[in-house]
Amino acid sequence: MACYYRQNEETTVTIPKYTNETSSGGVTYYDIKVRVAKVEWMVERRYRDFAQLHDKLVEDIAISKKLLPPKKLVGNKQPAFLEQRREQLEAYLQELLIYFRTELPRALAEFLDFNKYDIIYLLQDLAKLFDESGDALLSSKKEYNLSALEVFAISERLSLPCPPNVDRDGKYDFSHVLDFCTQLVALVVTPVKDNASYAQDYNTVDVPIGRSNIIPNRLNFNLNAFRNLKTLKFSALSTENIVDIELLKPTLQTICVHNTTIQNICQVLLCDNLHKYCDVPSLLPEAIRPPSATNGSILISTDAWQELTDLDLTGNLLTQIDGSVRTAPKLRRLVLEQNRIRVVQNLDELPHLQLLSLSGNLIAECVDWHLTMGNLVTLELAQNKLKSLKGLRKLLSLVNLDLSCNQIEDLEEVDYVANLPLLESLRLTGNPLAGSVDYRPRVLARFHERAVEISLDNERGSQQELDTALVLSALLQSKQRQRQK
Repeated sequence: MACYYRQNEETTVTIPKYTNETSSGGVTYYDIKVRVAKVEWMVERRYRDFAQLHDKLVEDIAISKKLLPPKKLVGNKQPAFLEQRREQLEAYLQELLIYFRTELPRALAEFLDFNKYDIIYLLQDLAKLFDESGDALLSSKKEYNLSALEVFAISERLSLPCPPNVDRDGKYDFSHVLDFCTQLVALVVTPVKDNASYAQDYNTVDVPIGRSNIIPNRLNFNLNAFRNLKTLKFSALSTENIVDIELLKPTLQTICVHNTTIQNICQVLLCDNLHKYCDVPSLLPEAIRPPSATNGSILISTDAWQELTDLDLTGNLLTQIDGSVRTAPKLRRLVLEQNRIRVVQNLDELPHLQLLSLSGNLIAECVDWHLTMGNLVTLELAQNKLKSLKGLRKLLSLVNLDLSCNQIEDLEEVDYVANLPLLESLRLTGNPLAGSVDYRPRVLARFHERAVEISLDNERGSQQELDTALVLSALLQSKQRQRQK
């Protein structure tokens, strides 16, 4: 990211070409190329824009009126004239850079889009916004969206010496940004701001921002300015961009990471740890550590998410539930929808886990899941490849179970979950058995006297269905008694 304050000696402005837009009545646009060290971007401006900038600079700073090439009414569309004007406008901008060598006036900075790509000027825009509307934003919104570029700018600005202060009324002061950040409770970080298409554009390839060469996924930053965050959400941007998250570990309660290419949970929970791919030892005291827990020393306190209760990693490329989940022993909600998980493991040290959502994965079997997730209240397994429900038969605390769009064919599989004493909601729609004759009363019959309490596919049984289920239940019980004899 650019920083003119530090890199003004490495800054150039050129106008490599112009274009005539015939669809706009023959309007001429000049393509301005700005380079600050290794950062480059393009800006498109008309001569009218140059004239307005010049009038502003003449009025505010008293630069020479003759510096800008004059307007021409006749023959101003001729190629020779346009080429000459391109050269003159390029020389004009280069003169301005010499004149404003250390600090660009706001009018010139905005004309050249420094407020979009330069640390200082981008933060000045944020400072003005937070000075005018910060209190309203904090009180009216539960969360606030910052782009990767803005978070990177805040992180970098904390390590910079104070630039020259030309802000007389204080509206551009960086302190407004810091005040806002320190009070913010929920932060959403995306590659770009207020662009609904970023989830598709930025999650698989290195797409630059605007007309620049800045790649969001290559911007590394810390979150030291956000000391009171309770919720952190990343979308189409990897949490591995965070180089230091230690200050947030004692307080953060919710983490959401969507639409990225991460393949391991450790890329989130151990994002700033150089040894994230190593086996994670248990966090529990040895006396109550499960037999399956990894042997080894207890993790130091800075590795643990002491208050994290919600982890949502929907829409990534996760292939497993790795041991890093042990660093969040207080998790209550774990959402891993729309990934590539085949095997469920490493959940035996999450005693508080109540909701587990694994919808949209590649899970084909569940084997004795009660051994690792015995306290679950809600289990969502829609859109997987399950054929048997035997592994769910002892999840005695389960209240809500979603098994829609799997491969369950045999009605007798329902018996494994029908005996769960607290089950109230069951979804089986989209399975082969759901297409059978009298599907609903036949399923409800498996619950016997509890059929009236069950919501099947989000709907309680009708009186007719319950009456039919009662008859079928009696027949089932009769067959069972005969088998026992």
